[in-house]
Amino acid sequence: MSDQLLPLHHDRGDDRERITGARQAAEALFAPKSQLIEPSVRETAPAGEAVRKPRVLAISAARPVHHDEPQAPISAKPPVTPVIPAAQFTRIRTWMKYGMTAAQVAEMCGVDASEIKRILRTA
Repeated sequence: MSDQLLPLHHDRGDDRERITGARQAAEALFAPKSQLIEPSVRETAPAGEAVRKPRVLAISAARPVHHDEPQAPISAKPPVTPVIPAAQFTRIRTWMKYGMTAAQVAEMCGVDASEIKRILRTA
């Protein structure tokens, strides 16, 4: 049985070589890389040649924009005031009872406040 076992010191030597090789590979992988410094274009251009200018696009001046205000069409008929149906009078009175102003109710109905006051007088 002792013939089948390998001596321990033999395995350690082989492991040390592998560990050392792995360490060297890792150090080489993470070592700072030397940076390649390239001379600028102006330094490499011969003295007799003109240095190439960068391309710059000119911006055209913005023209002022004239907006023509549309004029309201002139009409012989007065604007039509929406009529509130009598079935809505109760709703308007309820809104007023719970604190809405005549202007707020008129805005809700899309009419003038004088129309709301007229409805409240007829009730």
